[in-house]
Amino acid sequence: MKAGLISLAALLIISGIGYGLFYAPWLKVTAVTYDGILGGHQDAVGRVVDNVLGRKILGIPIGRDILFIRAGALAADLTSQFSFIQNITIQKKYFHTLKITATERQAEGVWCFDSGSLTISPDCRYFDNDGVTFGQAIQSSGVLLLNVDDMRVQSASASLVTVDQRFLKAIQAVVPALTSQGVKVKNITIPVDTYTEFDILVGDPASLVPGVGIPTLLGNSAGTSSYLIKFSLDSDIQSQLDVFRIFRTQKMADGTLHPQYIDLRFDGRVYYR
Repeated sequence: MKAGLISLAALLIISGIGYGLFYAPWLKVTAVTYDGILGGHQDAVGRVVDNVLGRKILGIPIGRDILFIRAGALAADLTSQFSFIQNITIQKKYFHTLKITATERQAEGVWCFDSGSLTISPDCRYFDNDGVTFGQAIQSSGVLLLNVDDMRVQSASASLVTVDQRFLKAIQAVVPALTSQGVKVKNITIPVDTYTEFDILVGDPASLVPGVGIPTLLGNSAGTSSYLIKFSLDSDIQSQLDVFRIFRTQKMADGTLHPQYIDLRFDGRVYYR
């Protein structure tokens, strides 16, 4: 009799604890707030969070109990699923709120990977300053973002997380140097059969102020002339930029030279056509 009463009391206590933990509203997450995640991305993240909060074990709804939410594990899961998240923190604001704070990656450009097929479009992805790829992009040539067409046939699978770091570092050195001279970068191409070379299509003012070297636009008819500049990773990038700067000042300042390409790939030399 006494043992039965003790068992009944224990059962009631356990049931009360279970009810308080998993069914009563006292510890139930009823609100999820987002900071730093844009609207479209917020919907995708929200669906994953809702799945976690709806988790059950043996039919017991443990997902919404704030005590059982593993903030670190959820943050790691979101980071692995969404490449646009640069960093994220999740705070449990007792007793009913989950606060998700994130920083999204900022696109530096669009990197397009060639599929090797004439019928399949290139796989274009945004990339940030560190070369981390995220999201799908449209192949284009514009002024807002850097555009890189990687013509080498390679696997741009879903597991690819960064672009080719050798080319990225070289491009990041070349682009601002050209821009500082008033040369507009239109597009960057890594040819199909190379491991070390890349071409930059630029728009260059048709003439420069004599003796000063400051670009002067002459209107749409003269406007800017377009040509390719060929670079190589096998030669020092800064030296190639120095050679280009000197060549441009000495040979193009009067506006009479309009090259099809300028080849800087060989140490201390410049070839043009």
